[in-house]
Amino acid sequence: MSDDEGASPRELVVEACRRDQPYLIEEIQEKSYKDKPDEFADFINGVTDSMGNHALHICAAYGSYDTMDYLLDIYHFEVDPTNRVDGDTPLHLAVQHGNEKDIELAMSMLEMMLEAGCDPRVRNKKGQKPADCVMPQYNQMRTALMKVEYMMQEGQGVEGQGRDDDDDGPSDGPSDDEDDGQGKKQ
Repeated sequence: MSDDEGASPRELVVEACRRDQPYLIEEIQEKSYKDKPDEFADFINGVTDSMGNHALHICAAYGSYDTMDYLLDIYHFEVDPTNRVDGDTPLHLAVQHGNEKDIELAMSMLEMMLEAGCDPRVRNKKGQKPADCVMPQYNQMRTALMKVEYMMQEGQGVEGQGRDDDDDGPSDGPSDDEDDGQGKKQ
């Protein structure tokens, strides 16, 4: 894809999210945003496809686990954007991916997103939370979402929330990467 000099950085991010190629985003970061984490986060948070899906939506819809992992490690990355068409969050699209394609991959993506601070309580334009969209045969997906939803309502932290840069699994200590209430990490 690096031979594709006609593609804009935004187009490369969308393509990276569709094809699970995080190195494309890393190249953009190194070329244009080295030592500018806030500007890079603003750029990534502003990337959408023609349907109004943000980068994390695209990863969830296409099952792009590695690119999702890379995005969730970006300082100030918005974890709960809603898309233009249905008002869905990336969690809604990960559920859809599980319902239609690969339940195991969807469960892994959901776990990663929930640990990063995605909020399962956000409703789409139809009034549905991600758990409401789970097909009956995938009860484990619904249960995982509802458990985190309950913990958030009770003011309990989610194990692993606020990921470290190495993504070695849940951290045991406090983190300054917690959600600021507006879908962005601090």
